[in-house]
Amino acid sequence: MEIAVNILTQNPCYAVRKKISVKGLMLHSVGCSQPSAEVFVKSWNSPNAAKACVHAFIDGNTGKVYQTLPWNHRAWHCGGKANDTHIGVEMCEPACIKYTEGAGFVCTDYDAAMAVVKRTYDAAVDLFAYLCEQYELDPEEDGVIISHKEGHDRGIASGHMDPDHLWNGLQCGYTMEGFRRDVKAAMAHEKQDALTNTAAPSEMSVSDRGVELVAKFEGCRLEAYKCPAGVWTIGYGHTNGVNPGDRLSSEEEARTLLKKDLEKYSGYVNNCVKKGMITFSLNQNQFDALTSFCYNCGNGNLQKLVSGRDAATIAEKLLLYNKGGGKVLAGLVRRREEERALFIT
Repeated sequence: MEIAVNILTQNPCYAVRKKISVKGLMLHSVGCSQPSAEVFVKSWNSPNAAKACVHAFIDGNTGKVYQTLPWNHRAWHCGGKANDTHIGVEMCEPACIKYTEGAGFVCTDYDAAMAVVKRTYDAAVDLFAYLCEQYELDPEEDGVIISHKEGHDRGIASGHMDPDHLWNGLQCGYTMEGFRRDVKAAMAHEKQDALTNTAAPSEMSVSDRGVELVAKFEGCRLEAYKCPAGVWTIGYGHTNGVNPGDRLSSEEEARTLLKKDLEKYSGYVNNCVKKGMITFSLNQNQFDALTSFCYNCGNGNLQKLVSGRDAATIAEKLLLYNKGGGKVLAGLVRRREEERALFIT
């Protein structure tokens, strides 16, 4: 499962910033012949968007998950009380269906439609298994995983029929009962994999892209100098054992020192993972961005930034570390923006 974090920061729902205590998950489908999640992400990321916002879209062409709100953010996804308790996820629908009236539609290419439906179904199973693990939910407990239609039947959502109408209309055999069973099975499979994998988690290392990001903002000076804090510094911010009059032979030597220094700061990021401060799996871009942040702001601020937060919240809060001496500094603003851009890529 691939999750791309694309928070709809311009959507009015995000501006409210109301949190929920997650009690369940609601499965939707978009109700139009549009398989591309990016289309919805772009159109909904606007202050003029309709009063609707969900936590994620699942792309019909790739199965990729586009997270559009922090998971514990109150969304406007169902038009009822379930907004206060449930995460809402939309599955995109095939391009080869055409709606006729209400929830009715015709399909011009059954095989193509089923490929999209299977792709979104499988991705939804994986995503819901992941979220049930995160929030300690039992997928087969009453009311934990429901469709929009089931939410309406319970009186906690508006009168929509999704995604039951899509599966029934295509006569594909998918049902919400089967979906809940599949989520439960996926969770059991993940637990079994964890039990049989006795190898210790491997530590990550900063990539060349991460090194370049740090080097860009640190700048390189081959002769020792005193930084604003009065510490003798050389190269790309190297301070250990630096004395007045020290000189490096080349930027290549300075880059070697930087890579050695970054081993220490990438170690701080790995420690946050080991200690459970970071509760999600880091990809390489996220790891590089946090290593750059730590090199600039220190281990204490790194721990403060990541502790108990999801990826979307970390990306949001990272931008706040842009001050020096109590004043917003343009260089730090640019650095945080680039670190965030790398983090969410």
